[in-house]
Amino acid sequence: MRRSAPGSERTENDVSNEYRFTPEEFDQLIRDLNHRVWEVRRDAAEALGDCGDTRAVVPLVRVLQDGVGAVRFAAASSLGKLGDVSAVPALIALLDANDFGSHGPVIEALTELKAQEAIPYFIRFLRDNDPRIRGLAANALMQLTRQFIPFKAKGTEEEREEAVRQWEAWWDKIGNN
Repeated sequence: MRRSAPGSERTENDVSNEYRFTPEEFDQLIRDLNHRVWEVRRDAAEALGDCGDTRAVVPLVRVLQDGVGAVRFAAASSLGKLGDVSAVPALIALLDANDFGSHGPVIEALTELKAQEAIPYFIRFLRDNDPRIRGLAANALMQLTRQFIPFKAKGTEEEREEAVRQWEAWWDKIGNN
């Protein structure tokens, strides 16, 4: 189903020209988001992220509520790849959802979308129990803010807490203006 875009040249404004789909293929991918087999839904979500077509945003946002984590994660990742900031509110809402699963794909998508409104959430995730999530949040903060506050995701609780306090102080001073 995937076709390389012959002769396509990337520009700075392109989200992804890696794959192009015919209208029929695109429509099939949208239908596949509702397939009874979760792997088909996941694969469709991943492919839509590669297509560069922002018409996929609304169906992918809907898939963020899928019952299977791998499908939700693929949808979140694809929304980041598509680069359409209209997905930001739906992704941010997931940062408060305890039933979403790992917040890693959402953090990565919001970072790709340069979602400044996610900064307070990322600061909160520096206290997450999962060192991977803490590391993703710290990297996201550095990318979005261009601030460097040393943070060791696997550091001692005291080291981590000191860095979190520094991030919170920075946000109180700069971010809430």
